[in-house]
Amino acid sequence: MQRISVREATEADLPPLLKLLDRLDESMYEGRADAPESTLHDAYRRILADPAQAILVAEAGGRLVGTAQVMLLQHFGRSLSRSAVVEGVVVDPAYRGRGAGAALMREAAALARRHGCYKLALSSNLARSGAHRFYSRLGWKRSHYGYSLEL
Repeated sequence: MQRISVREATEADLPPLLKLLDRLDESMYEGRADAPESTLHDAYRRILADPAQAILVAEAGGRLVGTAQVMLLQHFGRSLSRSAVVEGVVVDPAYRGRGAGAALMREAAALARRHGCYKLALSSNLARSGAHRFYSRLGWKRSHYGYSLEL
């Protein structure tokens, strides 16, 4: 089995990252394919430069096989404490069950701890029962009801 490593994304990771994100859920990224390439590149550069965000990538044998985005939040309440949210978790189907997802989530938690966060949160579509089992195996607890408003 190939060794899985996790690191923060670089500008050169954008093309394989976009291919990987296409596997997450096309409905969540509707319209992305229609965005001009320059818009995608500009948005990606802004995220990479933002100290309150990180895009993590998992690699195996030099190939990008997974990703997760971590966003750090500063709360006005809770004594100005920090928390983090992880979104856009996706692992290439050929690498599921091989440790890439677990490695990404460990690094997301480590990043949140380094920034003094009191919690790391995520949301997952109700239909993704396999993802829910995965998060539970890693020790995540269902603690809230989530709601969303289409805008």
